[in-house]
Amino acid sequence: MSVNDQSKICENLCGFIQANLVADGVAVEADTSLTKLGLDSFSIIEIVLFVERQYGLTLPDEALSQENIQSASTLAKCVQQHLQASQ
Repeated sequence: MSVNDQSKICENLCGFIQANLVADGVAVEADTSLTKLGLDSFSIIEIVLFVERQYGLTLPDEALSQENIQSASTLAKCVQQHLQASQ
């Protein structure tokens, strides 16, 4: 997988968050903190479930660290690493 794949994953995450989890007019950027967007643990679970359905993988609990779920870009990097490892 290339860097483009990570940016595509990030783009998909931002789109999902924008469409399903934040109020209209709230901008979702790749590096915006998910907590600053007002997302709670339930919203994070929804994002993880979206990722797992979208990419056909199961993220292990240890992957769901604070470091990995800070923003769409950090989660996209984590997803890309797990996709590479599963190939």
